[in-house]
Amino acid sequence: MVGRILHIEQEQIDRRATRKRVEDVLETVRMYRLMGALRRESGAILEMENPTEHKTETEDLMVKLNSECEHALSILEVDEQEIIRKRYLQKDKQFDFMLFHELNMSERTYRRVKAKAIAKLAYMLRLEVSQ
Repeated sequence: MVGRILHIEQEQIDRRATRKRVEDVLETVRMYRLMGALRRESGAILEMENPTEHKTETEDLMVKLNSECEHALSILEVDEQEIIRKRYLQKDKQFDFMLFHELNMSERTYRRVKAKAIAKLAYMLRLEVSQ
C-alpha cells in the first residue's frame, strides 16, 4: 500500500527539491536538539531577569517540528531509522560512504533504503515539492 502511494506521489514530485527540503528539516531538528537545552537554560535565566518574557513562537515551532519528526521517524523501518538518525541527526554526522560500511550494507542497498526513507519522511511531514 505504502509503495503504491509513494509511486503515485513520486510521479508528480520533484525528487531533488523534495530531498533537499527533507534534509533541511532534518538539519534544523539536529541543530535544535543540539542547542535546544542551551536555549531553554538561557530562557530560564531571562525569565529570572524579566518574568514577563515567554517562549517565542520560534521555540514552539521547533518543539513541534522536533516532535513531528520523531513521530515520523518512529514509523520508519528499523534500517531506515538507523540511516536517518546516523546520517542526519547525530551530533557528529557521518558520511554515506562510512555509514554503508558500518551498517554492513552494499552501497546500492544503502542508497535505496535511504531514498525510500527520505520519500516516506517527505510524505509523512508533507514536505513534497511538486514539479
